[in-house]
Amino acid sequence: MPTVQALLVFALADLMLKLTPGPDMALTVTRGMTQGFRVAWRSVLGVYLAGAVQVPLVVLGLATVLEQSPRLFSAVKVVGALYLIFLGVMAFLRCKRGLAPAIETAQGTGSSGMSVFWQGFLTNLFNPKVLLFMLAFLPQFADPSRGSVPLQVLALAVYSKTIGLATGALTAYSASRIRHWMLQNPWFNRVQEGVLGVVMLTLGASILASRDAVPQLVGAIARR
Repeated sequence: MPTVQALLVFALADLMLKLTPGPDMALTVTRGMTQGFRVAWRSVLGVYLAGAVQVPLVVLGLATVLEQSPRLFSAVKVVGALYLIFLGVMAFLRCKRGLAPAIETAQGTGSSGMSVFWQGFLTNLFNPKVLLFMLAFLPQFADPSRGSVPLQVLALAVYSKTIGLATGALTAYSASRIRHWMLQNPWFNRVQEGVLGVVMLTLGASILASRDAVPQLVGAIARR
């Protein structure tokens, strides 16, 4: 398994991402504000169970990469680091522009029951950014010297999805209580985006500066 330090960094970064407004949070907040906790909870469950499809795809994909070439795995880490830096830059731009909170732009519907569950499930499942981010984010905290990388990624992914379930439930419960405050305090979203930008840029830069990512990849290219 990854080192304790790597796990703590992962837990902090993952929590920051869970607390950043996005499609899933917008959907949950809207349901909570317009239809109450029970309906919003069904949406959260749908988002969580989409991981039953996404996590195996990520783990099996990394297993295939490792079987083909450790150098290819290094390339995946480098590309992933660049993607994290891109996300950090985008977060800073949103912070600078001061975009409206997700709850202002999200639109609720009057559906309920299983339709709400499937909406949350399909919204998360068919959002390509979710799978792309998992492929870019999770491998950064896996260490080939500490055991099977696919198993490490599996453990990190299950942890991430479980934390997502907990934060989603908290979001659903709190939606109706925090709506007025968030609309009256737009600075909160700007601070949130700024912190996310710092976390993503730091992670990406540290990966590119590490000894087992870029140097291995450059060395492999030079030997050709």
